[in-house]
Amino acid sequence: MSTFALRKVEVVKAKQELDELVIDGVGQLAAFEELLATKHKQYISELRTMLTYVEHAANGNTLPDTRFKDVTPTGVLIKEYEFKSKHLRLYAIKQLNGKVIVLGGLKTTQKSDFKRFRSLKEQYLNSL
Repeated sequence: MSTFALRKVEVVKAKQELDELVIDGVGQLAAFEELLATKHKQYISELRTMLTYVEHAANGNTLPDTRFKDVTPTGVLIKEYEFKSKHLRLYAIKQLNGKVIVLGGLKTTQKSDFKRFRSLKEQYLNSL
């Protein structure tokens, strides 16, 4: 069974708290950045832009659905969010004072990433 924790995302300065999910000592946002740095360098600047979207939303500002969307299924209590750019996705959930980034992924792997996001969300919530 995995060990879960939260770590503050320092690069985003916002009113709301913003954390990344840490699984067995590995931060999921950091792991996504590492993946991009090693295998998809062309998307590093896109991730930086995407983090400005995250900061914007975490400061209580609205974004168009093409950049930030509530993807919570009907009847589910914990809100789910998707931050989007042309090639990248960040999946997050609501926490008491802000959001938790659970997973990052590429648009090309969106279907499997979304399933993994929901699975990680459930595992994390069950560990609390």
